[in-house]
Amino acid sequence: MKSITLRLAILSALWVVLGLTVVGLYVDRVATRQLQNAADARISALHDAVTANVEFDPQGLIQLPHSLPTPEFEQPLSGVYWQITATGNLLRSKSLWDEILPPPRPDGPLWSTIKGPRNEAVRLLARAITLPDFKQTVWVQVAVAQENTERAIASLLLGLGVLGALLVAGVCAIVIAGLRPLRRARTALQAMRGGQSASLALNAPDEIAPLFDEINALVAENHRTVERARCYVGNLAHALKTPLTVVINALASSTPDLALAQQQIALLNRTVAHHLARARISARSAAHSAQTGAYPLAIAQEVAAALRRIAPRIEIAVAGNAAAQAAIDRQDLIELLGNLMENAVKWVHSRCRVEIGLCSQAGSDVDSAARIRIQIQDDGPGMPDEVASTLARQRGERLDEVKAGSGLGLAIVEEIALLYGGSLAIVPKGALGGLRIDVTLPAFGAV
Repeated sequence: MKSITLRLAILSALWVVLGLTVVGLYVDRVATRQLQNAADARISALHDAVTANVEFDPQGLIQLPHSLPTPEFEQPLSGVYWQITATGNLLRSKSLWDEILPPPRPDGPLWSTIKGPRNEAVRLLARAITLPDFKQTVWVQVAVAQENTERAIASLLLGLGVLGALLVAGVCAIVIAGLRPLRRARTALQAMRGGQSASLALNAPDEIAPLFDEINALVAENHRTVERARCYVGNLAHALKTPLTVVINALASSTPDLALAQQQIALLNRTVAHHLARARISARSAAHSAQTGAYPLAIAQEVAAALRRIAPRIEIAVAGNAAAQAAIDRQDLIELLGNLMENAVKWVHSRCRVEIGLCSQAGSDVDSAARIRIQIQDDGPGMPDEVASTLARQRGERLDEVKAGSGLGLAIVEEIALLYGGSLAIVPKGALGGLRIDVTLPAFGAV
């Protein structure tokens, strides 16, 4: 059974049936007893009324000199009967017609259920009384048909059955109506798959609205992944076109230029390695990679120690908050800082500075730091404003094809930052006179 609607409807119906079964048992035991007690109270009252009117005439015969206020006693076979029995005497109500009640037994029960004149079940009360000045024992019997009581109980049970059916139908209708947003979501997903819409534009209830939001976010992320893949293919094709042409021309000439061909082949290897690195970074899920976070200051100090061995004359200063932890995979952070610091050392005159700090989330009312700021600058030649503006306009498209001052690894840096929800900003002239790169990353554990 895979249908949620059918499953919930069946379970709800079973629960309602179980509840009504318990109520039915309660009615059968408690309510039936109460109805029977009420009927017995009426019989007892009728018995008292008959008993109060019993007298003996001068000949010693039983008589009822006064009429009873119950008209059913006068109607033949009405279901309400009385009978008075004494030694040699029998007096009965007109309602008995030509029938008689079973003779009373001294050792018999006070209350009993017997077959009446019409072969119907009647409730019988039989009591023995003694009248003043008469030594005879007089038995007064009053019987009332159980039909009305049984009809009342049957009506009550029928009402419970009808109520149960209505409850089951209502529960099924509620389940079907409650799951309607999921069926609408299925239709919307089919429209998305068919290219008719780009997202689930549904007015969903609060309970499942976050699910639709996550689906929309997943679809948007898949679209971005596809666009990045297209961009990578275009970048790779563009980057390989010129070196391949040079290699073909160098080898196709009458005097092959092997040195030039080897140089271009090495360039091809570096280009392919570069694009493979970008593809690896983009394919990695930031949600799964950044489970523990990384400390930018410690990693920047490790990278700076390695760069000092390569360029011992360059001053590389690293400072900042050692407790700042970024929500990023450690290996990706090493690649990000390595590319930026290596690029800075490449263009620096004498010194380079790396600062790690905390900053508040843009547009957030939260006072606590929600972002990690990484600032790298040098005293090199910097970058012309028009080149920086070109880089800003081409952010996320074909950044690696902009050659002037961009560096081979700047595109990878931006891909890493964007992957983890960060950003990259280029300042042509920083405080040291050269280029300044500002990278922001989410702080680990920030909401």
